[in-house]
Amino acid sequence: MLHVLTAAPKEPEKRQTKGLFRTKVEVIEPAKSYTEELVEILRQTCRFDWMMIEHVEMDATLFDYVLVGPKGVFLVQVNRTTSAVHMSNRECRHETSLGWKTIHPHPIQELDGITKQIRGRLKRQCGQAVPVTSFLIFPETSRLKVERLRANCASSFEIVDDVISKTKLELLTEPTIKQIAYYCSERQVHK
Repeated sequence: MLHVLTAAPKEPEKRQTKGLFRTKVEVIEPAKSYTEELVEILRQTCRFDWMMIEHVEMDATLFDYVLVGPKGVFLVQVNRTTSAVHMSNRECRHETSLGWKTIHPHPIQELDGITKQIRGRLKRQCGQAVPVTSFLIFPETSRLKVERLRANCASSFEIVDDVISKTKLELLTEPTIKQIAYYCSERQVHK
């Protein structure tokens, strides 16, 4: 079963409405979040010994989701840009009202550097090499064009499930998974 540690509980909203003769309380369910969407996608792949921790801050970088399981650690960063995005191995551009704007530093290069730092930190923490994979997801973008990019970048969370499914080796034991999950839960930012 996939264990999920959320940063803030989502509670249904209660609103009072006036009826014909009395006031009644109406319960409105909260909108579906990215957490629920990701859990729904990963439910079949990440069944046993998997933990998902929401809003983890490592090396001054906030990751929206950290998945820890036998196949390694998977860092998911969500970019909430609504404009069109063009990514290549050399540059990242966002569409604005004045044209295309180049983003410096490149988000993928920045994410790769942080991934290497976290890989080294987890190796010192656990005493063994830990496979760490990072993802950059643009769920709200109107158009995402990716070319010549050797990174996990997509507009939906399906790529996370695809990469986890293709990973064959299960290098981490249960005590190591729990140690990494505890390390990440200590760095969870509660909202």
